[in-house]
Amino acid sequence: MSTRIVEEPPLTIVEKRFYVNIIRLTIDRSKCIFCDVCMRVCPKNAIRPVRRGDGSIALSISDECSLCGACEPLCPSGAITVTVDGKRLNPIVSAGGFPLPFPKVEVDQSKCREDCYECLKACPRGALTIDSKHNIMVEESKCLRCPWCEDACPEKAIRVNPIFEGWVSVDESKCEEKCEACVEICPTKALTKENGRIRVDQRHCILCNACTRVEVCRNNAITVVRRRVLHREGFSAVWANALKNLLGERLAAKELDAESRIRLSKLVEEAKL
Repeated sequence: MSTRIVEEPPLTIVEKRFYVNIIRLTIDRSKCIFCDVCMRVCPKNAIRPVRRGDGSIALSISDECSLCGACEPLCPSGAITVTVDGKRLNPIVSAGGFPLPFPKVEVDQSKCREDCYECLKACPRGALTIDSKHNIMVEESKCLRCPWCEDACPEKAIRVNPIFEGWVSVDESKCEEKCEACVEICPTKALTKENGRIRVDQRHCILCNACTRVEVCRNNAITVVRRRVLHREGFSAVWANALKNLLGERLAAKELDAESRIRLSKLVEEAKL
């Protein structure tokens, strides 16, 4: 088995050739919002931020990558893809070892009015389009699960499913007067500056942590707290490690305990049948 890392800007490709299969993991830097999710869930610590020659930050992936695919499911911007023999397939997800998040956006098309385009206007990323039959279409790589479209819909036809529950706080005593770096980096426009103060729109923040990076907020004025990861079924040691790094040991243990009780309850019900 050999591991090969290829740079094809804006793509970074990690390829491992097994006896039968070829697995590839691709990071598309043009889609990356530079959050910390992939770095935290990687069990090998193979993904790290690096400063390039022009001073900008990019993700770097080392040959320590085992191509487990743990980084793909929770990537908010769809910047990471895993393929097996050229087909989209995530081995750890397909084996039930890493749970998928819920669908990004659910639309009740029967409620949509043909003369309404409010959701398209509200989306800060241009992730929504309307097809010839007036069905709302979601471009997965652009949608970040912020509920701007849901809030704008007058018919309540849209539901957005977040990945994380939590909150953001700002220590204004640490903020520099003329700095707006966090406002500029926020991919969902959840941070604004009003009368010289940073305001957090908790409703539209996706808890991505992009604003807390040291090259963005050098005074560590912003704190992001993630309390839960919302997801479908699945479990493995890799998932347990991901939860610990995303939530911290105490909250991860609490969530894993709750998941264990749910799995046990289902096993008991199945045994009764």
